Amino acid sequence: MHPEVEKLLKLQETDLQVQYYSGRIELLPKQLAELEAKLNGTLQSLESNKQKIVKAASDKKKMEGNIQDLEQKNSKYRGQLTDVKTNEQYKALLHEIEFNEKEVRKIEDGILALMEQEEELRKESQAIQQQLQKEKALVVSEKTAAEAEVARDGEILSELQSQREAVMRSVDPAVLQTYRQIAKFRKGLALARATQDSCQACHVRIRPHVVSQVMSGDLIITCDSCSRILYWKPDAPYEATS
Repeated sequence: MHPEVEKLLKLQETDLQVQYYSGRIELLPKQLAELEAKLNGTLQSLESNKQKIVKAASDKKKMEGNIQDLEQKNSKYRGQLTDVKTNEQYKALLHEIEFNEKEVRKIEDGILALMEQEEELRKESQAIQQQLQKEKALVVSEKTAAEAEVARDGEILSELQSQREAVMRSVDPAVLQTYRQIAKFRKGLALARATQDSCQACHVRIRPHVVSQVMSGDLIITCDSCSRILYWKPDAPYEATS
């Protein structure tokens, strides 16, 4: 294998690891945002539940006020029964009293329904609060774990970047420039293994004399199809895909 190609293989491996760990670190804000979004969803549910409880209590208070008004009217009408002069007036007052009493019963049924609803809402609120506490604890735990993982990744990344700089300093500048140009357009994969039949990256057939040149390691050879730098390593794994 050509000495510069051997260095480039090490550089490519390091570059790909740098890319991998950089990507993991960049994911942290997204992970934290997802955790916060989940927590905010539960908080919104709790707030919505509280608003329903407040509304139910307000509606119940209004209905109790309506009952008080109707009872005051009936009290007034009963006081007037002794003062009426005709049966028609007496019957009219009784009709108003009866109507108001029916309205009172309807409102009382409504108040009972609201009380039942309010009780259910309070139970839901307790359940949501318990869920919220669990989610808060989970968010803190996952956030701590994620930050610790990113810190470890940062240490690894720092070491990789140091290794990368050392390898780059050892590579011929012209060769390094070629490597960078190819890597830029090939998603970081500037080198590809050559087999007896084809370029492993693009799977295009390599001419026999080109394979021989790659095997000799005397020159830096690129693939005619994908332009990646070719290397010969029979037992190498598949590093690239087209």
